[in-house]
Amino acid sequence: MEKKSIAFTAVFMIVIVLLGLKSFCSLIDFYVNDVTDYNEWTADLGNRFETDEASSFYGKLQFINFNGAVRSVLGQHEMNGVIKLNNGHLLRPHNPAADEVVQGYAENIIALNRYLNEKGIAFVYVAPPYTVNKYDPELPAGIHDYANENLDRLLKPIETAGVDVMDLRKIIREDGLDHYDMMYKTDHHWTTRGAFYAYGKLEERLVEKLRCKVDARVSNIANYDVITYEQWHLGSYGQRTGAYYAGIDDFDLFVPKFPTKIQRLADSETGSMPELLYDMEPLQSRDTKSMYTYDHVFDNTLENYRNLDCPNDKKILILTDSFGKAFTPYLVMGFQEVQYVSDEDMAQFTKEYIDQCSPDAVIILYHADCLDDHNDKLNFTDFNS
Repeated sequence: MEKKSIAFTAVFMIVIVLLGLKSFCSLIDFYVNDVTDYNEWTADLGNRFETDEASSFYGKLQFINFNGAVRSVLGQHEMNGVIKLNNGHLLRPHNPAADEVVQGYAENIIALNRYLNEKGIAFVYVAPPYTVNKYDPELPAGIHDYANENLDRLLKPIETAGVDVMDLRKIIREDGLDHYDMMYKTDHHWTTRGAFYAYGKLEERLVEKLRCKVDARVSNIANYDVITYEQWHLGSYGQRTGAYYAGIDDFDLFVPKFPTKIQRLADSETGSMPELLYDMEPLQSRDTKSMYTYDHVFDNTLENYRNLDCPNDKKILILTDSFGKAFTPYLVMGFQEVQYVSDEDMAQFTKEYIDQCSPDAVIILYHADCLDDHNDKLNFTDFNS
């Protein structure tokens, strides 16, 4: 028995040493060539070396997948800071937003609305759906998430003050649609179908406000080839939990059947909407090690564009985050010009910028995390003076 025990221990130690050597080689490759092994998520362990080592650990993806598969079989609702809802969607819960943060952001939006009204510029605050349906939370017992409550605390005072709010959470419910069909299971983003639906709703609102004509083909799904890439997108939450904890999302791409002629203002390059705004390279081969299918395919959408074949002369200015990536292609096809302000560049969003841009309408479309204390997406203060 002792010989067997010694042999087993020796084999075990050899395996550990080999894994350590493989991980060390991966770590060297990471430092020298900036190559991260396996999936793109790693925990922040506080210590730089430990974090880098965890980023490059050999077999990391397999360990995450195995861990996620076991937790799924056991019905466990938590893994690596991610919660699985009762319906299988993944979530990273949000804490209550500080009162002063919500109040300050509300005051900024109200002041912006007042300034735009003085200029005769239309304004719509668009609240997109959030992973958790406020009317059907699907939260496991003992789990609390405050993102919807935070958003309600923002929308109530700005709507009371006269801001035109388009709360898609409410509109989806009124239309009798399934909220969760609008959201990826493994990611915080809405699906491309959800973004397309939202554009149709906003188009109706803008046509009414601007009294303009929009090409009817843009908001009609019958005018698109919808290409489905099955089990293609493992989102940021799926990267933390593996391919077997909640599965892998399908990824739909909407390609217009009708001709489009778009110009990118930065370099005057002209082409069709898909040619300029879609990056097809991430769709050439399936790679669930990457969580960026959504971001990479739509990487070019958040720029300034002009529609050279548009029946109206309206310019739209949109303030948005990554939620806008799947949304703006339709905005670009619907209106003559779309200007974009990054959520990371609020310093440039001033009265002077508005006057120079001279838009016909301003749209704000932010994910519910805009109310997290560490965000500055709504921190534009120039309009309060």
